Amino acid sequence: MLDIKVKKETAILFITFARDEYARLTFDQIKKAKPGKLYFYSNKARCEYPEEIKKNGVIRAFINEIDWECDLKIFFREKHADVYTSLWSAIDWLFENEERGIIIEEDCVPSLAFFDFCRQLLPKFETDMRIWLISGDNFFDNYNPNGYDYIFSRYPFQWGWASWRSRWQLIERNNIPWEKIKSYELYRQLFPSKREADFHIKNEEGIYNFVQKKPAWDFIMGFSAKNNGAFGIVPAINLVSNIGIQGTHNKKLNKLIHNRNTSSLDYYTIRNEPPFVVPDYKYDRYFFKKFHYKSTLLHVRFIKKMKRILNKIFS
Repeated sequence: MLDIKVKKETAILFITFARDEYARLTFDQIKKAKPGKLYFYSNKARCEYPEEIKKNGVIRAFINEIDWECDLKIFFREKHADVYTSLWSAIDWLFENEERGIIIEEDCVPSLAFFDFCRQLLPKFETDMRIWLISGDNFFDNYNPNGYDYIFSRYPFQWGWASWRSRWQLIERNNIPWEKIKSYELYRQLFPSKREADFHIKNEEGIYNFVQKKPAWDFIMGFSAKNNGAFGIVPAINLVSNIGIQGTHNKKLNKLIHNRNTSSLDYYTIRNEPPFVVPDYKYDRYFFKKFHYKSTLLHVRFIKKMKRILNKIFS
């Protein structure tokens, strides 16, 4: 099992609500890691949903299974909070008390190697403000162009991740300077190709409009990281599996990002490290083409096909 240093050095935040079938799998992995410091957060179920109340209670009872030496912190809400308020407050709670930590939501099942990966890199990059987060996700772990044991990337996902208080405090929660971003043409400076920059200009404008109404923490953190010229770390192999097919923002299975296999190892070996702290151009270009641009092309083809069909119908 994991080294005692993991227990002493790294706090884990477990964010839960009412999906006990997901939370069960995730908490079982946390139990195997036996963290020495665990922040257990639970949003309150909605009173008008009896089944949700039942599942919420099942999850809260997980604390009775902690049979190892653990500094357990509990934040069980007495009233339901909307998903955005809930998630912001949970992560705020962690970083009000810790300089660094690992964040795991109930539908993100970590491998044991994920905890070891974070344990090694959190202290290493604590003072390097270019790095904003350490991700446990790699959707393209069959592609590692430079062969390093981890990758610097502008495309880190936050489905099982770690970060520092100093980065969390820099998030521009209520004042994303979108007009300045556009006038400065920030994304043309951050992304190497015109195609990639054009995509992000259009995509981020849509996200900006979205977060004005629904303040999703991950989108807002992404804005703030880009505005600071920051990026993240991605493991060479996938270490966390997102099983949350049903939820506020997910309604169906996406084979690329959901239910991915993870490492079966307890430890994450790091021998070959990138020599420079800069985003890996080859990896990011591949990610963009396979994740963003491919879906964009499908969208464009669909629209063109529908236009042809409609033209035939009404011509």
